[in-house]
Amino acid sequence: MSIISKHCKRHKIGYVIPIVTLVLLHITPYSYANAPTSITLLNNIEKFEQYYANDYDKALHYARLVDADLDTTNLNATNAAIYDLLAQNYEEHEFSYTEALRYRRRSCTIYQGLGDKANHARTLADIGRLYFRLGDYHNAFTFSHQAQEMADTTNNRVTLRETYLTMELVDYFYNKDTASAMRYNRLVSENYTNRDEARQTMRALNNRFHYPLTPNQVDEILSRSEALNATYDYDDLLINTYLNVALQQILFGDLEECAEFLALAKPMIKTYKDEGYYYSALGFYHINIGDIKSAIDDTRRSIEILSKGDFDEKNVHSYFLLQELYHLDGKYKEAYLALMQFAEIYTRQNNTESAIKLSKLINELELKHAEEGYRQQRLHLEQQQEYDALLWRIHAYALVVLTIFCILVISRHRLQRKNQRLKSAKNEQEINHKNEIIRLQKMQQYQEQHNISKLTDELILIANTPDNKVLRSELKQIIQRLQKGTNGNSDWVEVEQMMIDSNDTFFENLIREYPNLTKNERKLCTFIHLNLSTKEISNITHQSIGSINIARSRLRRKFGITGDDKSLIAFLDRFKGPTTE
Repeated sequence: MSIISKHCKRHKIGYVIPIVTLVLLHITPYSYANAPTSITLLNNIEKFEQYYANDYDKALHYARLVDADLDTTNLNATNAAIYDLLAQNYEEHEFSYTEALRYRRRSCTIYQGLGDKANHARTLADIGRLYFRLGDYHNAFTFSHQAQEMADTTNNRVTLRETYLTMELVDYFYNKDTASAMRYNRLVSENYTNRDEARQTMRALNNRFHYPLTPNQVDEILSRSEALNATYDYDDLLINTYLNVALQQILFGDLEECAEFLALAKPMIKTYKDEGYYYSALGFYHINIGDIKSAIDDTRRSIEILSKGDFDEKNVHSYFLLQELYHLDGKYKEAYLALMQFAEIYTRQNNTESAIKLSKLINELELKHAEEGYRQQRLHLEQQQEYDALLWRIHAYALVVLTIFCILVISRHRLQRKNQRLKSAKNEQEINHKNEIIRLQKMQQYQEQHNISKLTDELILIANTPDNKVLRSELKQIIQRLQKGTNGNSDWVEVEQMMIDSNDTFFENLIREYPNLTKNERKLCTFIHLNLSTKEISNITHQSIGSINIARSRLRRKFGITGDDKSLIAFLDRFKGPTTE
């Protein structure tokens, strides 16, 4: 049943007005039609209303879907219910009190505008509780006091008792008024009439552990809490009771009882907050049995877990405990850092005490002008929303422009670096190519000189034959011209030296490992090192392909390798690079 339908049924108008109201919502100036809505949004709102009363998870799902598109200035009961459910989820399940407060303030503004005093008082009480959890005790006191006066006029017991719980904590922790705090506690802990009040009673019983207690009083609180849990199934509160009882047993010196209650609490852990409080209590237990290392581990783990959510006063005690444990363990640097974290949170927490005292002096004046303040607040809220929307658009446009500019600058820089790398790679490639050409030309020159030497030797043999004196004379002249054109500096050693001078360590590495290679074997290794094919080697050396293949086979046997030509190439490749010692 929708929020609107329940409201109409309460006033015995039936189901005609809800239909008319939904029609008016589509034609009035303040309807969803004028907000940034769509058919999907309206369908999701209808689904939310369908599940709101009986299916928390589905209602929360649809509340999240419509949250971003809701008009925050639209005074609509369904909007308020959506904000309430989102606030409840952030407070009870995600422990983000800041987000919960943001949504509670939205729903509070709507209830105030609708004149719904009951829900207005309830949300004021919720806001006061959230401010307390966030460490803002001035606002916790102010909003709880406003909720208390409004709940008195509407005779709303649940809301009134909620304000008592917050006022108790403010009086006990920050006003240091134990008597006043205890009066508030008794107003909640000593009676209840329904399920909601029973939960508040169980919370008040847990608050009793802040006060000095006797073993009989602890047993009474434990018995009443277990009875309430048996009736209403409040495991999320009973685990706190067990942890509080465990800590009380440490004060009483009964460590065995403490361990038993810790064991009862552990399987009841459902949220990370429960887990954080559990390890905090476990740390105290390990301190008292003398296990300092485990106590440090438990306390650090508690701090890490509790820090996931918003500000939590128990972090303060954990930091202070941790610095004491580090002192006991002789880790003074770690103790100093923990103490600094304690001081930071403690200062933030206690700076509000003066604000609370001041708020008491001006509270009467604030209450007298409350209604005028609400009207001004609403006007200011509307103006602020318009300003925020404009500011958001300006920031968005500026961000887009800045993003585009950054992208252009980065792209240009990357393009310049890429062009520079390509240019450097091209230059290096050209230099390597020229070196290879020079190297090949040098080897080819050597081979030609070698061939000329061989031809000269053959001609000498012919010239020494006794057959024809004229032929011998002419051949000797040819031989003299060939010998004169052959330069001894073109020896293969010069080729090897040229390659060494070009920073090619191939020869140095090869000769170091295989010093017994012949001159022809070194030449063949060089050709293979330069990635020349068998045919190219044949053209340079004027040897047949078969002779070159035979020479390759001899090299493989000499190197002790098997396989095809690629295995020989791969073997010689390992002589590249720096010289191996």
